[in-house]
This record gives sequence, C-alpha cells and structure tokens, in this order.
Amino acid sequence: MQTSRKAPPCWIYIIPKRPKVKGGGKSRYHSGRPDQPGNVFAAGEMVKETGIYEVLHDHEHRIAHEVVMLSGDSFPPCDTCAERVRFRLIRTAPYIFQDEDFGET
Repeated sequence: MQTSRKAPPCWIYIIPKRPKVKGGGKSRYHSGRPDQPGNVFAAGEMVKETGIYEVLHDHEHRIAHEVVMLSGDSFPPCDTCAERVRFRLIRTAPYIFQDEDFGET
C-alpha cells in the first residue's frame, strides 16, 4: 500500500527595506576580535579602543570577569594582584555618549 507524500511547503521571504535613520544610516564600527594577537593589555597601558574587556587576574585569586573600558583611560591595577592583572579585548563597542546620535550637549 502506497501513501501519497505531500510536497513540502514553499516559503517566500520578503526582505524589508531598511528605514532611513539619522546620520545617513552609516554603520558604526564594532568588532569582535578576541583571538587576534595584541588584544591582551597590562595595567598602566592606555586603552586604545572603547569596548568590553575580560579581566584576567594573577594566580586566579578571582575568576575572570568582564568590564567596559573607555579609550583614553589607563587599564587599572588590581588591589590584590597589582600590575600582574591583564585585560583581553572581547569586543569593541562605542560609549553611548561618544556616539553621534547620543552625544552629550
């Protein structure tokens, strides 16, 4: 006895047009580059890119955690492991008040 098979449904996807946004719709630079060399920084170094950093403590007295660092600031020493703490860039992200649409007045 044969059973009839129905054809799978056919789906049509409609891609909506992007709305016009303030600033001409320019995309802003964000990156996720955790595995590239040069993304680990020491206390005292200047933060080159605003973003989310993983904090790696010496001798693991504290588990790794994430922080937001602003460009132009210095990576701070840890109260426990001092200058032996390291910071690894997880992802760049703009500080909201450095964004052209949210700048402080």
